[in-house]
Amino acid sequence: MNGPLLEMIEGTSFAFELLWADELGEPIDLTGCVARFVICPAVSSRALVSCSSGDGSVVLGGPAGTIAVTVAPERTAGLYSDSWKGARYELRVEFAGGEVSSLLRGAVSMEAALTH
Repeated sequence: MNGPLLEMIEGTSFAFELLWADELGEPIDLTGCVARFVICPAVSSRALVSCSSGDGSVVLGGPAGTIAVTVAPERTAGLYSDSWKGARYELRVEFAGGEVSSLLRGAVSMEAALTH
């Protein structure tokens, strides 16, 4: 896994942004691409959280090469359980021609909310 540990708190907003660039530092043009960010339990590919460019929770910056992911509070509210132990995430980008890149993968920790 190549990404950082994502530390989340149940029922709160969580967001991050990244720039996808080539080896020379030039942004990758994401025009026409679709992206999906998922969080799955350690032993399953069943998504605990799913965000996509189709629903607006992943925003692609076209020629700027930026990707912004926002996990809204309602996507994790009331979902804290043992399923989150060892959970992992992946961010994939699919180009119009069908090429799919797994851009970022890593582990997720979820803390239970103290207030509701």
